[in-house]
Amino acid sequence: MRGIEGRVALVTGAGRGIGEAIARRLASEGASVLVNDLDAEAASAVAAELGDRGAAIGGSVARPADAEAMVARVQERFGSLDILVNNAGLTRDGMLHRMTDEAWDAVIDVILRGAFNLCRAAAPMLRRDAPHHRKVVNITSINGIYGTVANANYSAAKAGLIGLTKTLAREWGPKKINVNAVAPGFIGGTRLTAARDEETGLGIPPEVLDGIIGQIPIGRGGTPDDVAGLTAFLASSDADYLTGQVVELHGGLEIVQVL
Repeated sequence: MRGIEGRVALVTGAGRGIGEAIARRLASEGASVLVNDLDAEAASAVAAELGDRGAAIGGSVARPADAEAMVARVQERFGSLDILVNNAGLTRDGMLHRMTDEAWDAVIDVILRGAFNLCRAAAPMLRRDAPHHRKVVNITSINGIYGTVANANYSAAKAGLIGLTKTLAREWGPKKINVNAVAPGFIGGTRLTAARDEETGLGIPPEVLDGIIGQIPIGRGGTPDDVAGLTAFLASSDADYLTGQVVELHGGLEIVQVL
């Protein structure tokens, strides 16, 4: 894609799943990528496979000091920052009337406060004068648009991320910074959508998994590579006139929900 070759990206939560796919795609398009994950070993493993284009740093996006360290690492290793992808997230499922303060705070802190921390820390680098557009891509969710049962914390955090996206698009547009969001639906191959493990009991029961996929008009669940492809487009020069948008990526699942 035009305008990714030679650029520098920072991708959070990139040790596995969607974040890993995004890091790999941006590197394949010619970007240098700082891979972040709370699991530093996972981040290092992904970065190592990217060769000279990759570098890694552990740390939690929920901690402002860690966010600042990530930006400092980008400056030290690559000297600039052109693309910021806020992907880090987690879930703490539960009905609202039984949800604990810890479960609420943990999800809000990583997804919403984490994106805020990274955007604020990266602002001086992103807002420098440059001959090309800089890009921020926030990975939200259709849960932040339509809501979902037993995920009030997750849906609220993802909805907040949409508000942050639209506000930053207005604030940073004059500096040639495009801020957009991707709202995936059911994406397989992630911890959030894994089939239930018989030993641990974690994940989605197979019959529920089949039911969800059966409702998707396109006929399959999404993949991390689907999200990575859309993210790469938003990070490219082909999307220089696109900002403040939330692009839903769900194979038509919205049609079922609306009807």
